[in-house]
Amino acid sequence: MQEFTNLFEQLFLSTEMWGYLGPLAIVGIGLLAAKKDKTLGVMWFMIECLFAWHYLQLVDATPAYWWHLLIIVLGGLATCIYPLFDR
Repeated sequence: MQEFTNLFEQLFLSTEMWGYLGPLAIVGIGLLAAKKDKTLGVMWFMIECLFAWHYLQLVDATPAYWWHLLIIVLGGLATCIYPLFDR
């Protein structure tokens, strides 16, 4: 169980290079979900907003989380906008 916790921390809460893969994976899943179904994409956007809110709270302690927040916000917008160009 400890290995999973360490992996989770490295992918989502680290300010090192591996820390950017977590937000990118969330955005990638959102884009795939939006491509499959627009309603599912909108619901995933709400989950991305929760992640953005969490990273916004972490910015107070460590300003390096701005990059995580930027990835989630721009990726969340792409999740909502991408299905509009599908037609």
